[in-house]
Amino acid sequence: MDAAFAITLSTTLGLSLLAFTGIWLIHVFTQDAGIVDYYWGPGFAVIGIVYAAIIGISGLAQWLFLLAVIVWAVRLGGHLVVRHRGSHVEEARYAAMRTAGGPGWWWASLFKVFLLQGALQWMIAAPVHVALSPASTGTGAGFAFWAGMAIFAVGFAIEWIADNQLASAKRDLSAQGEAPVLYEGGLWGVVRHPNYLGEIMLWWGLALAAAALSGNAIAFAGPVLLTLAIVGVSVPLTEQHMRRSRPGYNDYVRRIPAVLPRLRATVVAGPRAGEPTGQN
Repeated sequence: MDAAFAITLSTTLGLSLLAFTGIWLIHVFTQDAGIVDYYWGPGFAVIGIVYAAIIGISGLAQWLFLLAVIVWAVRLGGHLVVRHRGSHVEEARYAAMRTAGGPGWWWASLFKVFLLQGALQWMIAAPVHVALSPASTGTGAGFAFWAGMAIFAVGFAIEWIADNQLASAKRDLSAQGEAPVLYEGGLWGVVRHPNYLGEIMLWWGLALAAAALSGNAIAFAGPVLLTLAIVGVSVPLTEQHMRRSRPGYNDYVRRIPAVLPRLRATVVAGPRAGEPTGQN
């Protein structure tokens, strides 16, 4: 393994774990584990920037790849900060963990929430590791690279639109003084978790682009892990909360698929506001 690549891998892993440990220390005083999400997107941008600083960028394709990661990270990070600060309470899934964890949760959360997310972030970043490694010349911007970037763009748009639709519906109901109910408008009438669909798509797109630049299929390990985490953990946890807090959610589940849209799905018009779903 190239020495610079080995140093960069170690550095990015250390930075991810250190950052989440620092956020955990803040959480100990604020009693709000939801702040862990603030660094989820930006952490990937940090990993990419470290590669650029240590190894360097060797071509336009690598610059485009890094820019795509940074734009997504800034957008998602800003959205999560605004969403969480606007709620004024700890996110329901973390609040449930705190209650179940008892008095020792403050310490257990370091491993079960914060360091776990740090390790996952570093592993899911496999496309970034591969695309910006010394083995990637940055000159392989052929059809597969551009196809991957197109998939990224579509996924990015889906995630952005879904987040904005839900946030807009929440603002409208809040202005009217109405309590949150289940939201089925826009993309949320096509699938129950369009923001998750967008995130899965954009990471598969980044993996395809990274593999095209480097010829290394390990880039796909990132989106595989992300997809398993979303489908196996994030969706079930979110839906447990929604079943308890949103009347009619069971009927919504029967009518609307979770992440993959049906071929003949239709968009349900009309805002019915509810809490954001998803890790982000």
